[in-house]
Amino acid sequence: MKKTIIITLGGIVFSTLFYTQDLGINAFIYSLFLIIALAISRHQILLKSTIILSALGMLASATAIAVHGSAWSIVGYFLSTLLFIGYVASHQTSIYLSWLNGIYNTVLGVFHSFFYQIEEPEITTPKKAVDVGQLVKVIFVPLVLVVVFTLLYSTANPVFSDFLTAIDLSFIDIFWVFTAALGALIMANIQSPQPIIEITDQDINYPNELAPKKLNDLQLLTVKNEKQIGFISIICLNILLVVVLITEVLFITNMSGSSKASVLSDAVHQGVYASIVSIILAIGVIAFIYRGDLNFIKNNEKLRMLTYSWIALNALLVISIFIKNYAYITDHGLTHKRIGVLVYLLLTIIGLVTTYLKVSYRLNFVYLIRRNMAIGYTVIAIYGLINWSAIITDHNINVQQVDRPYLESLLPQNALVLKDHGLYEEYTKQVYRSGSSRDRYYESKFLNRNWQEFNYIAYKIKQDQHEVAQ
Repeated sequence: MKKTIIITLGGIVFSTLFYTQDLGINAFIYSLFLIIALAISRHQILLKSTIILSALGMLASATAIAVHGSAWSIVGYFLSTLLFIGYVASHQTSIYLSWLNGIYNTVLGVFHSFFYQIEEPEITTPKKAVDVGQLVKVIFVPLVLVVVFTLLYSTANPVFSDFLTAIDLSFIDIFWVFTAALGALIMANIQSPQPIIEITDQDINYPNELAPKKLNDLQLLTVKNEKQIGFISIICLNILLVVVLITEVLFITNMSGSSKASVLSDAVHQGVYASIVSIILAIGVIAFIYRGDLNFIKNNEKLRMLTYSWIALNALLVISIFIKNYAYITDHGLTHKRIGVLVYLLLTIIGLVTTYLKVSYRLNFVYLIRRNMAIGYTVIAIYGLINWSAIITDHNINVQQVDRPYLESLLPQNALVLKDHGLYEEYTKQVYRSGSSRDRYYESKFLNRNWQEFNYIAYKIKQDQHEVAQ
């Protein structure tokens, strides 16, 4: 009975919050409802650290949606919500398995018993149990069939069509009901999340450390050959990277005068991304060389030192990219892409550090995937909390590097900053606005929001306009 109430409430809450509504404070309210609902059904594991952290990430991203509503805050919200559901299903799994479990439960949760024959626990005292999944299917499937066949019969039989037309159901919003049914189905799916058993168990039992094994003569010869190939390859790559770094230093030291502005754009837009790809490939090469038995053979210290030096040289390459990007920002102002380059560089440095740890502590490739995906998610989630459009606008106006069409494209997230600088009314005229209609800022639509869509920026703009009108 308790589960039935939660599912019913889930449908009503979902439709009330999201039917014909944009995202706003409704995301935060639904997150709280989701936490409470899962706390009721799975309270025994809700205090696990992974579940607490993913729940906090979900609430933080939902708050960012209500405050500024950037695209990255929405991305962070959906990633955190799926992660939370996945961790409730199995709190010990890797982050990518938790996302998979979150998607699985959101879409197919009520069908879990079809995929796995789950034995019911023995009950010592007679108790009438309610099969919630079966109850939902008994209601939802016949309802869909009745609606479909009613539409078919109404087109084939005019008398039946007239009969349906005569029934006054105008007080019922069928799409609201459908949204509520969808919300109830989602809640039925996730009210008691279960993991995909086989891959979840395999992931939990898969260690981060490489296990040494006894090699026969043929295997030992193969490993020694791999060591020789790796040694020569990394020597060549070290030499090549030293040459590249010398050219980087020459380029950076000659970035002056008129040539700086004309060449810097190409250096950043082409060189930065190519360099980042090369570093990612470098991490992949190191992970491949140190994937197994090579970690445990004797006399591989020279190969390790060469590998560490290559990692250090790649870190210097990251620093050179940072210097070029910083110079580009200084000359031409901030943009989302230039901030994105800084984020890429941060993730690349983290990738180099985890690669060093992998080689140093004889860890496997799964360790790299687990750590780097968890760190990547954390960076994206934190990135989505910040209103970068407002920061970009304020910086560019203060340093007098104003690109009006670009700043207009950042509306509505930068609306309060434009208002502080006395530019909001001018920029919202859209005289210079370009691009497709979906990129345009429509003030009336943004400001006239229902309570479910509450957004702090819209609230402040509307409040200021009301004060001016008075």
